[in-house]
Amino acid sequence: MGDGFQFLDIILLAMIAAFIFLRLRGVLGKRMGHEQSPREELSAKSSKQDKDGGEDDGNQDNVVPLNDQVDIAPKSLPFDNSPKGVALREIHEIDRNFDPKAFPLQAEAAYEAIVVAFAAGDRETLKNLLSEEVYNNFEGSITDREKADHKMSTDILSINSAKIEEATLQGQEAEVTVRFETEMISQTKDQDGVVVNGDPHPHVIKELWTFARNLKSRNPNWLLITTRSAE
Repeated sequence: MGDGFQFLDIILLAMIAAFIFLRLRGVLGKRMGHEQSPREELSAKSSKQDKDGGEDDGNQDNVVPLNDQVDIAPKSLPFDNSPKGVALREIHEIDRNFDPKAFPLQAEAAYEAIVVAFAAGDRETLKNLLSEEVYNNFEGSITDREKADHKMSTDILSINSAKIEEATLQGQEAEVTVRFETEMISQTKDQDGVVVNGDPHPHVIKELWTFARNLKSRNPNWLLITTRSAE
């Protein structure tokens, strides 16, 4: 009888011990053989930060390396060893504001302003955008048109492309030629409204415009010095 009670006591104590173990396991969690302690995890994380140069948040795309010794000019500016590329590089070295990637867009704006000003007979605008020789030619055409009482209209429907074709540098005198391909409607009418030049239909125009500038000049404008057909 006494032995029976002792056996029951042992069973009861074993059950109590098992219950306490399960409770502790539920509160503290189960450690596996490959797990690291909090101190080990912190040490490993610090080591990884030192190795990677920053916190590893799982998204390295948001990490921007800072290096003030990196020269970004070769990546951002299209220089090569062709005659055009060498000239563009030399122009940029003298005038840091010159960007051959942006120049065609600026040339587009000049192209449109010049074409519209010529059609409208806007001499003041043309003076600021043309060399003296080109201005004299344009002004002569405008004067002849006015004497004949003709009216010119030009509508630029689109500028399909504008790209640098040539570039040269002689001393401080830089020249950049841009090839334009545009679609426009241009016509000239007499005083009775009769079309005497051009027609009302769209035409694709391909031209080479050369702009020039003295790189040491205080005048930032590139002036148009020649135009010719690109056909």
